[in-house]
Amino acid sequence: MLTTQERGVTDFYAPLKARGSAIEQRYRALTPRSIDAFRRAADVFPGGYTRDALIRDPHPTFIASAGGTRMTDIDGRVLTDFWFNATSLALGHAHPAVVAAIAAQVPRGTAYYAPTEIEVEHARALLPRIPGAARIRFTNSGSEAVMMALRFARAFTRRVEVVKFEGSYHGSYDDVSWSVSPKLAEVGAHDAPVAVAETAGLAGASGRVAVLPFNDPAVLRAYVEQHHASIAAILVEPMANRIGLLMPERAFLAEARALCDRFGIVLVFDEVIAFRVGYRGAAGEMGVTPDLTALGKIIGGGFAVGAVAGGAEILELSALHGGGRVTHAGTFNGNPVMSVAGRATMEALTPETFARLATLGEHARAGLAKAVHGLPLQITGAGSLFKVTATAKRIHDYRDAATADKRWESLCSLALLNEGFVLTPTLSGCISAVTTRDEVDALVAAFTRIVNG
Repeated sequence: MLTTQERGVTDFYAPLKARGSAIEQRYRALTPRSIDAFRRAADVFPGGYTRDALIRDPHPTFIASAGGTRMTDIDGRVLTDFWFNATSLALGHAHPAVVAAIAAQVPRGTAYYAPTEIEVEHARALLPRIPGAARIRFTNSGSEAVMMALRFARAFTRRVEVVKFEGSYHGSYDDVSWSVSPKLAEVGAHDAPVAVAETAGLAGASGRVAVLPFNDPAVLRAYVEQHHASIAAILVEPMANRIGLLMPERAFLAEARALCDRFGIVLVFDEVIAFRVGYRGAAGEMGVTPDLTALGKIIGGGFAVGAVAGGAEILELSALHGGGRVTHAGTFNGNPVMSVAGRATMEALTPETFARLATLGEHARAGLAKAVHGLPLQITGAGSLFKVTATAKRIHDYRDAATADKRWESLCSLALLNEGFVLTPTLSGCISAVTTRDEVDALVAAFTRIVNG
């Protein structure tokens, strides 16, 4: 039998889910050309998708063009974007400074079998903003950046095992594709989580990956004290995306730093999304310095990019001299188009710009929090990022976030899309440098109407 509290939660989610067919029917009516495009996509892509992050029931919205905060879909609808290609477009779509930089570079060539001064300039601009970094290597994605960070850590320590945390997503690299979104029935005990495969095709985690609970310094300490001789790296998101764009407790990050110092382990921060939190990323905001930082998204100005940055002692393992070299190729690493776009973006992201982003992000979170007051919905996030989670539980770790009613979240997101607002199907969102207060207020008003039925 349900408790009174559980019955209240169930009753809250039920009305929106009861309107699910009507919400989906309206979406289909608004997007006939996207329906046709999705059918054609299924002829060439497995299941119609070539990128899992875009999966949405009953079908995705196909976009024709974008500028600033607005995207126009192939049915002619104008949508206000609150996700900006998975947070990667901090200046919004087709920002004039970025477009001008690209337009100047493209006639000179898009990629060469040679280095350029442009990539050096971009690297020199980035390094002072990355705590603890003296060297950097560009890659072509955040996944590759994480992969390279772990390769460096293993070479440096001559150990193998990587400690990651339940619910953390670090890209599609095999050694981190464990316990990203496991079912609660499969996760095991809190202090000894089971490493659950996120995808078919993995070779196994034993001896290579250990999974621990996020935000629990005591469990982390106990595990590292027992197994430190085999641990190469502790890999952590200083803002946990899939858990709810959640900033960890500083004590958790400080414990990870202290354990790495004590036992000669490499502390790796995955800041592919978190670097958006502040001028010096989440590490700068939290005051904890990693040994290596994996980057992506905003540093490329809208182009495919990744980077691993850190101290010279570790990164110089990829230099040409000496034995035990860490090799790293990549046809488009540091290509000039990405470099000019990324440099233009980072130049625009001044401390003052980040302050404005944080102020507007807090305004969004405050408005959403007011809308959900007394309801079984949680508002999390920091800086320019925000998330609505359909649970009555305060979110501290993955297992709290995993109690969310995903069907409710998906339908609420689809209802917002019907009203012209783009968030993820799990109701994550972000602010760009060109987002206005009026646009945030319009999103909050639409969300309030949907929640109130």
